[in-house]
Amino acid sequence: MNIINCSEHYLDKLVVLFEEYRFFCGFERSPKETKAFLKKLIVNEESVIFIAVDPETDSIMGFVNLYPSYSTLALQRLWILNDLGVSGDFRGKGVSKALIFKVQEFAKQSNAIRIELKTGCTNTTALSLYQSMNFTVDTDNVYYRVPC
Repeated sequence: MNIINCSEHYLDKLVVLFEEYRFFCGFERSPKETKAFLKKLIVNEESVIFIAVDPETDSIMGFVNLYPSYSTLALQRLWILNDLGVSGDFRGKGVSKALIFKVQEFAKQSNAIRIELKTGCTNTTALSLYQSMNFTVDTDNVYYRVPC
């Protein structure tokens, strides 16, 4: 597999996989809105999206979406790993691990202090994956949210 920074060239293929991911996460499918959202992220460089591409078929095997943030206390950049999805056709082939390795390499190259992510408490597959890749649970902070 080849892991590359996603460009508009792969936008339509990314939309298909992103919709699969959104549906898995309990959201209604909305390909038109998803395409507009992803295009904006890519064109305006508002996030970094890496995709794993099957060199034989040029299919997108999986993706990871990173948002930039900063630690004002540490005076350094950090990355929020917001989304990680793998096509049902390519699960169990090491795609998630390869994408996370790429993220870790990218974060080091950008002099980030850390990578942060959240996942569902019941998503045992994701929990196991992140723990196996040296992510630790943040027990120092509490995560809050409020709808707008």
